[in-house]
Amino acid sequence: MNKTAAVIGALASAAVLTACGPDDSMTTGGGSSSITATSSAAGAASTATATSVAGSPRTDETATFTATTLHLEGDGYKLDVPQVSGGKADARAEFNQGMRAGAQEWIDRISGPGDSVTGGSDSQVVHIGAHVLSGHLVTIMYSAGAAHPNSFDSAHVTNVDTGTAITLSDLFTDLQQGLDVLSTQAQTLVEQNPRAAGYSKSQLTPVAEHFRTWVATPEGMKIYLGEIASHAAGNIDITVPWSALDGVLKPGMRAVVGS
Repeated sequence: MNKTAAVIGALASAAVLTACGPDDSMTTGGGSSSITATSSAAGAASTATATSVAGSPRTDETATFTATTLHLEGDGYKLDVPQVSGGKADARAEFNQGMRAGAQEWIDRISGPGDSVTGGSDSQVVHIGAHVLSGHLVTIMYSAGAAHPNSFDSAHVTNVDTGTAITLSDLFTDLQQGLDVLSTQAQTLVEQNPRAAGYSKSQLTPVAEHFRTWVATPEGMKIYLGEIASHAAGNIDITVPWSALDGVLKPGMRAVVGS
Protein backbone atom coordinates (compact mmCIF):
# COMPACT_ATOMS: atom_id res chain seq x y z
CA MET A 1 0.00 0.00 0.00
CA ASN A 2 1.53 3.34 -1.01
CA LYS A 3 2.33 5.86 1.69
CA THR A 4 3.44 9.43 1.09
CA ALA A 5 5.28 11.44 3.71
CA ALA A 6 4.58 15.17 3.63
CA VAL A 7 6.80 17.83 5.11
CA ILE A 8 4.86 21.00 5.85
CA GLY A 9 6.96 24.14 6.38
CA ALA A 10 5.99 26.67 9.04
CA LEU A 11 3.50 29.23 7.75
CA ALA A 12 3.65 27.64 4.27
CA SER A 13 0.41 26.76 2.56
CA ALA A 14 1.96 24.27 0.08
CA ALA A 15 2.90 20.71 1.03
CA VAL A 16 6.18 19.30 -0.28
CA LEU A 17 6.24 15.55 -0.86
CA THR A 18 9.63 14.21 0.15
CA ALA A 19 9.16 10.48 -0.10
CA CYS A 20 7.00 8.02 -1.99
CA GLY A 21 6.48 4.30 -1.73
CA PRO A 22 7.07 1.77 -4.55
CA ASP A 23 3.76 2.53 -6.27
CA ASP A 24 4.85 6.12 -6.93
CA SER A 25 8.44 5.48 -8.00
CA MET A 26 9.53 7.22 -11.21
CA THR A 27 11.58 5.19 -13.66
CA THR A 28 14.26 7.09 -15.58
CA GLY A 29 17.48 6.35 -17.40
CA GLY A 30 19.36 6.02 -14.14
CA GLY A 31 16.97 4.25 -11.79
CA SER A 32 13.72 4.66 -9.86
CA SER A 33 13.13 7.31 -7.26
CA SER A 34 10.59 10.00 -6.57
CA ILE A 35 13.30 12.18 -5.06
CA THR A 36 16.24 11.87 -7.44
CA ALA A 37 15.95 11.14 -11.15
CA THR A 38 18.75 10.63 -13.64
CA SER A 39 18.33 11.54 -17.28
CA SER A 40 20.23 9.32 -19.67
CA ALA A 41 20.51 12.31 -22.01
CA ALA A 42 21.73 14.85 -19.50
CA GLY A 43 23.87 12.36 -17.62
CA ALA A 44 23.42 14.08 -14.27
CA ALA A 45 21.20 13.57 -11.27
CA SER A 46 18.26 15.90 -10.90
CA THR A 47 16.11 16.74 -7.93
CA ALA A 48 12.41 15.98 -8.06
CA THR A 49 10.10 17.47 -5.49
CA ALA A 50 6.32 17.37 -5.68
CA THR A 51 4.54 20.47 -4.44
CA SER A 52 0.81 20.81 -3.93
CA VAL A 53 -0.37 23.62 -6.18
CA ALA A 54 -4.09 23.17 -6.81
CA GLY A 55 -7.17 21.17 -6.07
CA SER A 56 -9.05 20.28 -2.92
CA PRO A 57 -10.05 16.91 -1.49
CA ARG A 58 -13.14 15.41 -3.10
CA THR A 59 -16.13 14.50 -0.97
CA ASP A 60 -17.08 11.28 -2.75
CA GLU A 61 -15.50 7.83 -2.57
CA THR A 62 -12.36 8.99 -4.42
CA ALA A 63 -12.12 11.78 -1.86
CA THR A 64 -8.38 12.25 -1.62
CA PHE A 65 -7.08 13.11 -5.10
CA THR A 66 -5.30 16.48 -5.10
CA ALA A 67 -3.37 18.12 -7.95
CA THR A 68 0.36 18.50 -7.35
CA THR A 69 3.51 19.33 -9.30
CA LEU A 70 6.73 17.33 -9.61
CA HIS A 71 9.70 19.67 -10.15
CA LEU A 72 12.49 18.21 -12.27
CA GLU A 73 15.72 20.10 -12.72
CA GLY A 74 19.05 18.95 -14.12
CA ASP A 75 21.64 19.63 -16.79
CA GLY A 76 19.72 21.40 -19.53
CA TYR A 77 16.19 20.98 -18.22
CA LYS A 78 13.74 22.45 -15.71
CA LEU A 79 10.18 21.12 -15.70
CA ASP A 80 7.16 21.14 -13.41
CA VAL A 81 5.27 17.94 -14.17
CA PRO A 82 1.56 17.61 -13.29
CA GLN A 83 0.91 14.91 -10.68
CA VAL A 84 -1.71 13.90 -8.12
CA SER A 85 -1.48 12.88 -4.50
CA GLY A 86 -3.91 10.79 -2.48
CA GLY A 87 -6.74 8.85 -4.06
CA LYS A 88 -6.53 5.25 -5.23
CA ALA A 89 -2.93 4.06 -5.17
CA ASP A 90 -2.97 2.24 -8.51
CA ALA A 91 -4.62 5.13 -10.37
CA ARG A 92 -2.32 7.66 -8.71
CA ALA A 93 0.80 5.70 -9.61
CA GLU A 94 -0.30 5.10 -13.20
CA PHE A 95 -1.15 8.76 -13.80
CA ASN A 96 2.00 10.10 -12.16
CA GLN A 97 4.27 7.69 -14.01
CA GLY A 98 2.52 8.44 -17.29
CA MET A 99 3.03 12.18 -16.90
CA ARG A 100 6.62 11.65 -15.77
CA ALA A 101 7.30 9.53 -18.84
CA GLY A 102 6.02 12.35 -21.04
CA ALA A 103 8.58 14.68 -19.46
CA GLN A 104 11.37 12.15 -19.84
CA GLU A 105 10.68 11.81 -23.56
CA TRP A 106 11.73 15.44 -24.03
CA ILE A 107 14.59 15.34 -21.55
CA ASP A 108 16.03 12.47 -23.57
CA ARG A 109 16.04 14.65 -26.69
CA ILE A 110 18.69 16.91 -25.22
CA SER A 111 21.70 15.94 -27.32
CA GLY A 112 24.40 18.39 -26.29
CA PRO A 113 25.42 21.94 -25.31
CA GLY A 114 22.94 24.51 -26.49
CA ASP A 115 19.96 22.17 -26.20
CA SER A 116 17.58 22.60 -23.30
CA VAL A 117 14.01 21.90 -22.19
CA THR A 118 11.82 24.01 -19.92
CA GLY A 119 8.23 23.68 -18.80
CA GLY A 120 5.37 25.73 -20.21
CA SER A 121 2.98 27.70 -18.03
CA ASP A 122 -0.05 25.78 -19.33
CA SER A 123 1.09 22.52 -17.73
CA GLN A 124 -1.53 21.32 -15.25
CA VAL A 125 -3.70 18.53 -13.95
CA VAL A 126 -6.57 19.40 -16.27
CA HIS A 127 -9.32 17.42 -14.58
CA ILE A 128 -9.88 15.22 -11.54
CA GLY A 129 -13.16 13.40 -12.08
CA ALA A 130 -14.96 10.65 -10.21
CA HIS A 131 -13.65 8.09 -12.70
CA VAL A 132 -10.87 9.83 -14.64
CA LEU A 133 -7.63 11.80 -14.24
CA SER A 134 -6.28 14.04 -17.02
CA GLY A 135 -2.99 15.93 -17.23
CA HIS A 136 -1.34 18.24 -19.77
CA LEU A 137 2.39 18.98 -19.97
CA VAL A 138 3.87 21.71 -22.17
CA THR A 139 7.58 21.47 -22.96
CA ILE A 140 9.59 24.17 -24.70
CA MET A 141 12.59 22.82 -26.61
CA TYR A 142 15.58 25.03 -27.34
CA SER A 143 17.93 23.54 -29.94
CA ALA A 144 21.47 24.71 -30.61
CA GLY A 145 21.57 26.98 -33.65
CA ALA A 146 17.80 27.28 -33.99
CA ALA A 147 16.34 30.77 -34.35
CA HIS A 148 13.28 30.01 -32.21
CA PRO A 149 12.28 27.43 -29.60
CA ASN A 150 9.48 24.95 -30.27
CA SER A 151 6.63 24.08 -27.93
CA PHE A 152 5.23 20.56 -27.61
CA ASP A 153 2.24 19.09 -25.78
CA SER A 154 2.11 15.84 -23.82
CA ALA A 155 -1.00 14.48 -22.14
CA HIS A 156 -2.07 11.48 -20.10
CA VAL A 157 -5.47 10.10 -19.11
CA THR A 158 -6.04 7.48 -16.40
CA ASN A 159 -9.13 5.42 -15.63
CA VAL A 160 -9.52 5.74 -11.85
CA ASP A 161 -11.68 2.60 -11.62
CA THR A 162 -9.16 0.29 -13.33
CA GLY A 163 -5.90 2.10 -12.59
CA THR A 164 -4.93 1.93 -16.27
CA ALA A 165 -4.28 4.47 -19.01
CA ILE A 166 -7.06 5.32 -21.46
CA THR A 167 -5.82 5.31 -25.05
CA LEU A 168 -7.66 5.99 -28.29
CA SER A 169 -8.17 2.24 -28.71
CA ASP A 170 -9.76 2.12 -25.26
CA LEU A 171 -12.16 4.92 -26.14
CA PHE A 172 -13.75 3.57 -29.28
CA THR A 173 -15.61 0.39 -30.16
CA ASP A 174 -13.93 0.57 -33.56
CA LEU A 175 -10.75 2.68 -33.63
CA GLN A 176 -10.99 3.67 -37.29
CA GLN A 177 -14.62 4.71 -36.98
CA GLY A 178 -13.67 6.80 -33.97
CA LEU A 179 -10.82 8.44 -35.87
CA ASP A 180 -13.12 9.19 -38.79
CA VAL A 181 -15.48 11.08 -36.47
CA LEU A 182 -12.58 12.90 -34.79
CA SER A 183 -11.23 13.97 -38.17
CA THR A 184 -14.58 15.38 -39.27
CA GLN A 185 -15.15 17.16 -35.96
CA ALA A 186 -11.61 18.53 -35.93
CA GLN A 187 -11.91 20.09 -39.37
CA THR A 188 -15.17 21.80 -38.37
CA LEU A 189 -13.79 23.15 -35.11
CA VAL A 190 -10.43 24.23 -36.53
CA GLU A 191 -12.10 26.19 -39.31
CA GLN A 192 -13.87 28.20 -36.61
CA ASN A 193 -10.55 29.26 -35.07
CA PRO A 194 -9.07 32.47 -36.60
CA ARG A 195 -5.60 31.48 -35.41
CA ALA A 196 -5.73 28.33 -37.52
CA ALA A 197 -6.26 30.11 -40.84
CA GLY A 198 -4.45 28.25 -43.59
CA TYR A 199 -4.14 25.08 -41.49
CA SER A 200 -2.80 21.89 -43.05
CA LYS A 201 -5.66 19.50 -43.73
CA SER A 202 -3.13 16.68 -43.96
CA GLN A 203 -2.63 17.07 -40.20
CA LEU A 204 -6.27 16.24 -39.51
CA THR A 205 -6.66 13.04 -41.51
CA PRO A 206 -8.13 10.06 -39.56
CA VAL A 207 -4.91 8.51 -38.29
CA ALA A 208 -4.14 7.96 -34.61
CA GLU A 209 -0.96 10.04 -34.61
CA HIS A 210 -2.92 13.24 -35.21
CA PHE A 211 -5.22 12.75 -32.21
CA ARG A 212 -3.08 10.91 -29.69
CA THR A 213 -2.48 13.94 -27.42
CA TRP A 214 -5.74 14.53 -25.58
CA VAL A 215 -7.34 14.89 -22.18
CA ALA A 216 -10.81 14.10 -20.84
CA THR A 217 -12.87 17.01 -19.52
CA PRO A 218 -16.55 17.12 -18.53
CA GLU A 219 -17.23 19.18 -21.67
CA GLY A 220 -15.56 16.80 -24.09
CA MET A 221 -12.34 15.39 -25.53
CA LYS A 222 -9.76 18.18 -25.60
CA ILE A 223 -7.20 17.44 -28.31
CA TYR A 224 -3.84 19.17 -28.68
CA LEU A 225 -3.16 19.27 -32.42
CA GLY A 226 0.19 21.08 -32.40
CA GLU A 227 1.38 23.59 -35.01
CA ILE A 228 -1.04 22.66 -37.77
CA ALA A 229 -1.19 26.20 -39.21
CA SER A 230 2.09 28.07 -38.66
CA HIS A 231 4.79 28.50 -36.08
CA ALA A 232 3.56 32.05 -35.46
CA ALA A 233 0.04 30.76 -34.74
CA GLY A 234 1.38 28.38 -32.13
CA ASN A 235 -0.18 25.13 -31.00
CA ILE A 236 -3.88 24.65 -31.73
CA ASP A 237 -6.30 22.72 -29.53
CA ILE A 238 -9.97 21.83 -29.89
CA THR A 239 -12.62 20.28 -27.66
CA VAL A 240 -14.90 17.70 -29.28
CA PRO A 241 -18.13 17.37 -27.26
CA TRP A 242 -18.78 13.88 -25.90
CA SER A 243 -22.22 14.04 -27.49
CA ALA A 244 -20.54 14.12 -30.91
CA LEU A 245 -18.75 10.87 -30.06
CA ASP A 246 -21.62 8.93 -28.48
CA GLY A 247 -22.07 6.73 -31.53
CA VAL A 248 -18.47 5.49 -31.53
CA LEU A 249 -17.53 5.36 -27.83
CA LYS A 250 -17.30 1.95 -26.15
CA PRO A 251 -20.29 1.11 -23.93
CA GLY A 252 -19.83 2.71 -20.52
CA MET A 253 -16.87 4.86 -21.60
CA ARG A 254 -18.87 8.11 -21.70
CA ALA A 255 -19.59 7.74 -17.97
CA VAL A 256 -15.86 7.42 -17.28
CA VAL A 257 -14.36 10.16 -19.44
CA GLY A 258 -17.22 12.59 -18.89
CA SER A 259 -17.18 12.31 -15.09
